[in-house]
Amino acid sequence: MNFLAPNLLWGLLALIPLSLIYFLKVRPRRKQTNAYFLWEKILQEKAASALFRRLRDVLSLLLIALVVAMIVMAMARPKVQTDDGRDLLLVIDQSPSMAAGDDRETVFEEAKKEATNIVRALDGSRRLAVVGLADRLDFASHLSDSPKDLLDAIEGMKPSPVPISETAIREVNRLADGRDSRVIFLTDGHGGLGSLSEKVETIRLKGPTANAGIVAADLAWVPGKNGVVSFFYKVASSFPTDKSAELILKDATGSRILRVIPILLQSGISEGETIEVGEMVAGSWVAELEVADSLPADNTVVMGLNEQRRIRVAVSSDQPYFFERSLEAFAQAGGLQMAEVESAEVLLTDQGAATSLQQIVFRPEGESVWWQDLGEALEQPVPLIKAEGHPLLRHLEAESINFSGARQLTAPEGSVVLVESESGIPLLYKARADGMEAIVVNLDPSVAEFFLSPWFPVLIYDGALNLTGEEASLRTVYPVGSRIDFPGESESPALWTNPKGQVARTTSGELRQTGLHRLQLGADQRVFGVGLLRSEETLLDGSGPAASDAQLERGRMLGWWLLAIALVFVCVESILYHRRKLG
Repeated sequence: MNFLAPNLLWGLLALIPLSLIYFLKVRPRRKQTNAYFLWEKILQEKAASALFRRLRDVLSLLLIALVVAMIVMAMARPKVQTDDGRDLLLVIDQSPSMAAGDDRETVFEEAKKEATNIVRALDGSRRLAVVGLADRLDFASHLSDSPKDLLDAIEGMKPSPVPISETAIREVNRLADGRDSRVIFLTDGHGGLGSLSEKVETIRLKGPTANAGIVAADLAWVPGKNGVVSFFYKVASSFPTDKSAELILKDATGSRILRVIPILLQSGISEGETIEVGEMVAGSWVAELEVADSLPADNTVVMGLNEQRRIRVAVSSDQPYFFERSLEAFAQAGGLQMAEVESAEVLLTDQGAATSLQQIVFRPEGESVWWQDLGEALEQPVPLIKAEGHPLLRHLEAESINFSGARQLTAPEGSVVLVESESGIPLLYKARADGMEAIVVNLDPSVAEFFLSPWFPVLIYDGALNLTGEEASLRTVYPVGSRIDFPGESESPALWTNPKGQVARTTSGELRQTGLHRLQLGADQRVFGVGLLRSEETLLDGSGPAASDAQLERGRMLGWWLLAIALVFVCVESILYHRRKLG
């Protein structure tokens, strides 16, 4: 033990005058009396109890001396040294999962209480900084030994809607690598913190928690179907047992419910499911998971569905009939529009000529910049997916397509091969040449009867979207914390309005608020949603970093307890004093 203010221990010298005052005796005045027989009995009783009275007085002196000693030692601020005395960086997890809890208390409130106990225990004995950790480090208080400033900083902290980023974790690791300070991390132990350094001392505040939420969602117009949208969703659960729930798809006002989907929540992340929903219109839509759990933030996702922009497509073919019929079908559904070559954005062809347009090319023939080393036809090629997850394959079951009529060829350098044969011949790929792009479909539509396949119009529609960049221009919903580039030119940036009504004119933005966002691009207005959509924030299974054996003071300082005990002794002595005087 040592003392932070050892000079005040000189106050123990006050015990000397206290003892002297105690031993001073007041001599009573002597007076003669003729009632000796009355005093004789009293003097005999006093003599018999003199020893007890002297012991009682000594006990009283010891109590008062102990009280004085405790007060002096408390003023000297005693401290039990449990570590090396370095500065402390108290890092509090502010990620969305810290808002989990029950009606009484959230994990974040528990973290603030723990931080408060640490500050009170230190009582200015060393410097401490209070830091919030989410997608960045936020110093609520820099190094200070003022308990009031530190407690005020802790009180003002709130959970962040943005999860912890790898950049922020690297910054914490850098601080922990320093020699001048210790990093204490208060967290609920959620996942996604695998890169946290072992030098960071972790205090876990809660064990596994029952929770479920939506971790992925999307809306997309179904090619060739007017007013029909495919709804994709994925959920995650940390409930220890299977649990029934409902996923509701409704409009933003809640007045129109389109689908109620029964779900059996199983521990972990579910497989993604896609359903088709009719009678959809452009606007904002909400997916809501109805389940009683610990974290409401991941149960609701807002999505923005925008109008389909008509892409102008021209046809150049010796057999234009089937190509034109497919385009007419999409024109009725609102996705594509037939146009002349001069005004078209995409050329649909089976000739492969180099033009100034993006192209979807069927039946490679002759020489072209879109293929090399064209050879003989293949015999019944078996298609194999090469680029799983590519946007062009999102609605396409490429393995079920008949690629009859495909020929041996080599894709140009830099091409993205999406589907190839068992012998490695490209069957579907995206190439680039002379500043233009083309999607090459290595089959003969007549031989393969591809004109009759349901995948023929889907491939044309998705190919046109991919070549014009429309499919990647704006998604229906983004995970919170994402940074995206908005559509539009740098000379005329978009007018961006976030859910709080704050407006900015910019070409990009960091999405830090969940809800519906709006973009104004000239006369064109678009919407998109932002949701939590982070499995590590939903799966509260305690899979994060284990608790460290952190040696750290908590609660009240030793001096506080000394004062409390001294007060008790004063009360005891007061009671004894009154009993002596009043009987």
